[in-house]
Amino acid sequence: MKNILLIPAMLLLFACNTGETDKKIDIHESEELELNTKKKKIHDFFNAYEANFNRALAGDTSGVRQSIAASFASCFVETSPSGVNCGQNDEFFLTKISQGFAFYKNIGSRSMKITSKNIDKLDNYHSLVKVKWHYTAKKNNKELGIDFEIFYLLRSTDDKVQIVAYITGDEQKALRENGLTP
Repeated sequence: MKNILLIPAMLLLFACNTGETDKKIDIHESEELELNTKKKKIHDFFNAYEANFNRALAGDTSGVRQSIAASFASCFVETSPSGVNCGQNDEFFLTKISQGFAFYKNIGSRSMKITSKNIDKLDNYHSLVKVKWHYTAKKNNKELGIDFEIFYLLRSTDDKVQIVAYITGDEQKALRENGLTP
């Protein structure tokens, strides 16, 4: 019995040493290429997200609401120290996007810049992305900067990347502590 088991093991070892490993490397390279392609899509997604946010802060809102809304799945989850919220990507959400930009402009917001992204692939369709942001504002002729991070759960398909959930810190507290809100 031991000899019978040893022979298949030896054949496998022999096959691995006669060029069969080249096929495994090709599969690995293919997976690596696919992963790099998905990571590039995610980088492009966040670059567009950042650009749209900054366009809106600069006053150019043409198509920005729709672009930001398209960044989110039909339903999504937001969680922060204030609780958990379930959102629907609908007309109400579009209205909230406009109100959000008005709020940020009203408190002197200047820009939101991504300083780093850490992408962890969870499976073929989902990634967890830790994004570090640098927020700038001007209040009473004083420039302010706030660094913060948000975790995004993304769903990626061949044709799009969308946010299905995000985890954020206490934004309102940070704004208050920096004198931007009462």
